[in-house]
Amino acid sequence: MPKLKYFAESILADLKANVPSNLERYRSSGFDSQAHLNGWSMELSSVEVDPEQFEKLDPSGGSAAEVGNSLIVFGAFSGMTPALATEERVWARLTHFECLEYARKRWPLKDEPKESGGLLGGLTGAKQKAAELRKKVHHQNISQIETHYFARGRTGYRDDNAVSRLWWNAFIAWRVDPQDQAGVLKELLRTADIRSNLVERPMLSNRASLLRGIIQTMRSHPDVYGTEATFREFMKALNLRGSGVLFESLTDKETSAILLRCRDDALRSIQKAQKAA
Repeated sequence: MPKLKYFAESILADLKANVPSNLERYRSSGFDSQAHLNGWSMELSSVEVDPEQFEKLDPSGGSAAEVGNSLIVFGAFSGMTPALATEERVWARLTHFECLEYARKRWPLKDEPKESGGLLGGLTGAKQKAAELRKKVHHQNISQIETHYFARGRTGYRDDNAVSRLWWNAFIAWRVDPQDQAGVLKELLRTADIRSNLVERPMLSNRASLLRGIIQTMRSHPDVYGTEATFREFMKALNLRGSGVLFESLTDKETSAILLRCRDDALRSIQKAQKAA
C-alpha cells in the first residue's frame, strides 16, 4: 500500500486563508493540479493507506452509512495511531484529494443565487434581496468547507472533518470492544444525540470501561434510549451518580449496577414529567 500523504504546514495555512477564492475548486475542479507541488504530498513513512477503500464510502448519511463508513476508514490504514489521528495536515490532505468526492456529496455546497437585473428588479428591491441571499449562501459554503475539510482542535478532528470523524468513531468502538467493533458502532451512532453524548464528551469517550458499561446497558435495556428525552435524563443521572466514581476500579457487575440505577432515575424523571404535563 502507498504511504500516507500529508500537507506541509505552510500549505495547510494557505488553504485555510484562501477558502473563498478556492470555492470553485471545492465545488468542481479540485486540487489535482497542485499534487506535485512542493509541500502538497509529503509522505509519512510509518503509515500506509489503501486509497481504493475510500471509493466505497457512502455519502447518504444516516446511522447505517456512518457505521459502514467508519469501518471502511478505520480499515483503510495500516500503522495509524491516536496521536497521528489528531494531526490536521493528514485529514485535510485526504479531504482535498482522495476523499474530496465523498466530502462534496456528503456535505454539498449550495448554489449561489444569480443577480437580479433590470429596472423592475431595482425598483422592487429584488436585486438587493438577491445580493443579500448570495452573501448568506456564500458564507454558508465557506463555513461548510472550514468545518468539514479541515480539522481544527479536538472537536475538529473528532467530530467535524469528513474523514477523521469516521476514524475516531471506529477507534472508540474498537477500544470499547475489539471483538465487536461493528456492534458497538451501531450503538454509538444510533442517533446524533447518542453520539453527541457518548463520543463528543472526552470524559466518556476516553473511559473505555464506563463506555462499555453504557453500551451493555443500552443493549439489555433499550428503553434507556427509547426517546431522546429519556437518554438525556439517563446521562444527567450518570453525571450525578457517577461523579467521583473511579469506574476503572470497579467490576463490570458493579458498573452495571450503577448504570441500572441511572436508568431507573431517568424513567422516573420522564414519568414524573408526563404526569405533570
